[in-house]
Amino acid sequence: MALSIGVVFPSLSQAQSQITQGEYIFNVAGCLGCHTDKKGGGQHLAGGRAFKTQFGTFYSPNITPDIETGIGNWTLEDFRRALRKGIAPEGHNYFPAFPYTSYTNMTDADVAALWTYLKTQPPVTHPNRAHDVPPPFGWRWLVRLWNMLNFEPGPRPDWPRGRYVVEALAHCPECHTPRDWMGGYDQDRRYAGTPANPEGITIPNITPDPETGVGKWTNGDFDLLFTIGMLPGGDFVSGVMSESVSHSTSKMTPEDRAAMIEYLRTIPPVKHQVGKKKSNETSTQDW
Repeated sequence: MALSIGVVFPSLSQAQSQITQGEYIFNVAGCLGCHTDKKGGGQHLAGGRAFKTQFGTFYSPNITPDIETGIGNWTLEDFRRALRKGIAPEGHNYFPAFPYTSYTNMTDADVAALWTYLKTQPPVTHPNRAHDVPPPFGWRWLVRLWNMLNFEPGPRPDWPRGRYVVEALAHCPECHTPRDWMGGYDQDRRYAGTPANPEGITIPNITPDPETGVGKWTNGDFDLLFTIGMLPGGDFVSGVMSESVSHSTSKMTPEDRAAMIEYLRTIPPVKHQVGKKKSNETSTQDW
């Protein structure tokens, strides 16, 4: 009996630990906001949220464990390949509206933990909605060419924790970096903001430029933003950044938030005004 207990309980403990880790990765990666159509009354993680882009409208998929319409038939390797390479179990390429270009940098341990957590979620039968993307942008075979020009598969085990949280998990560059005509990053203006994101709003410059970015912010300013969504001038963020705060950054450990802030301060400053300044001190840039 003692031997039996000694074998079973560590296994249960390890499984629970992985689920807990997976829930943390789930939150930091912002999975809830993208895969739940809250405005349309959609169910938890059942997909269907619309993302309007210059190329057309993409709809997030069902990532519940439903066998028919979700990811219930997937294996861990299927899941890893989707995140690491942007390839579906059936073999076709995902469009880069799905940020596999960031998730590719996740560690195997975090991918496995996230997969374990997702399997504990309630299955929801809800068919995926077809993307509304006209040709040639809707031709999946062109994604292979796009990947050759814009995608470098991970992971990145040498990244410091701050960069890992910012670029692999929270995937901040996906919104805050301008895109070229093909939808790839404008590498000369990383994190410098963009006039319109998929929600149609301005995304601010978060480089340390003192005039058009966040160069005058203190660590306390960043921490208030990431915990309660308050800006240095006393306003509060709205839209997708409000979602990021409520679903992601506010749920980070203090250590991860500190690492995130430290890394953001190391980004090369880029002078790029993408929104209106309310004063000489703080550029709100439509947070």
